[in-house]
Amino acid sequence: MAKSKALVKSGSKEEKAANAPLATRASNGTPYQLDPAQVEKAATALVSHMKQHAQAKIEKKDKQSLAADEDEADGGEDPIFLSVSTKQHVHDTSRLKPTKLPLPHPFYPNDVRICLFTKDPQRTYKNLVASDNFPNDLRTKVGRVIGLEKLKKKWKSFESKRQLLAEYDVFMVDDRILKSVTSFLGKIFYGTKAKRPIPIRLTAGARIDKKRQDDKKEEENVVGTAQGIAKEIETALHATYVSMSASANTSIKVGKLSMTPQQLKENVEAVVTKLVDQHIEHKWRNVRALYIKGPTTKALPIWLSEELWVNEEQVLDQAPKPMIKDRAEKGEKKRKWDEWEEELLDPEEIAERRASRKPKKSKTKEPKDVGSISKEKRNKLKRDALQSVQTPLIAG
Repeated sequence: MAKSKALVKSGSKEEKAANAPLATRASNGTPYQLDPAQVEKAATALVSHMKQHAQAKIEKKDKQSLAADEDEADGGEDPIFLSVSTKQHVHDTSRLKPTKLPLPHPFYPNDVRICLFTKDPQRTYKNLVASDNFPNDLRTKVGRVIGLEKLKKKWKSFESKRQLLAEYDVFMVDDRILKSVTSFLGKIFYGTKAKRPIPIRLTAGARIDKKRQDDKKEEENVVGTAQGIAKEIETALHATYVSMSASANTSIKVGKLSMTPQQLKENVEAVVTKLVDQHIEHKWRNVRALYIKGPTTKALPIWLSEELWVNEEQVLDQAPKPMIKDRAEKGEKKRKWDEWEEELLDPEEIAERRASRKPKKSKTKEPKDVGSISKEKRNKLKRDALQSVQTPLIAG
């Protein structure tokens, strides 16, 4: 039966969609760059899907779930992440340190609430924030300054830490006490990337004599200036936080749902430029794929590599055959390997390959002709046998 016109037309569209590339490349220049049109297209589709999902969730939600988190983000504050997949693991440990990447469109609101974890004494940094040299508009955003000693005394329990997490939007920590704060706050703060404390330099603006290395305690107790600390906080608010793990995948927050697709596109382009140049070995040659995604959505590709290798030397002419040491398993594994190779060949190639194989030799041994031994050799064998069994005579 012939297909109807409607079916033929629908099938052709589906076939074109199936054969279309997942991510387009830039039309001009090197392929190792983002296509702005592809990034904006993916951002538009992601924002539209997340808004529809948020709206449907609000309509179906009759009452608040008891299991819901108090600090759960609002619908318009849902984060959007850039997912980076590399061909090789990140081996350079210097690239694993947490750093900040500047953003053209920061995702923190103007009325953001900031909590600052400082080195003791706590009163010194409170006075700096309250001083006239500290910008007034930024002072209103810093809601609390907590020293390390007070943090360990007042927020010991699990519930108190959760309450502190829900009270503020952004947490910043003195980079000199980062390890102590991380081990104390634990998975409550570091279980997700939503509100991880951002490390900043609270020694900014202070003059440190780097030539003097005899007294390290003096350098640890240095306190920065009000202008220097304010600049560090402003820089952190206009940047995103990246911590490259020793693996082939990582995710970075690049925006939120309330942003426009154009703003998300510009943020993604700025992050990718800095990330590839400063944090990935072999730069673009080591990038396998780039995606954007929401907290619970599937990842949408914005750039895909056509090569699965970093260096041309890693490409082999044919698949390597495994080394088999045990002879008992050699025959079985060789048979499975040949079957797998034959699945990839055409019937004509399989027939030609089987015809070119050498026939196996028979393992049955032919009986030797005993009568072919010469008379002299037979007599010699008899003499040797008699000499080997000779025994001394026993007198009667």
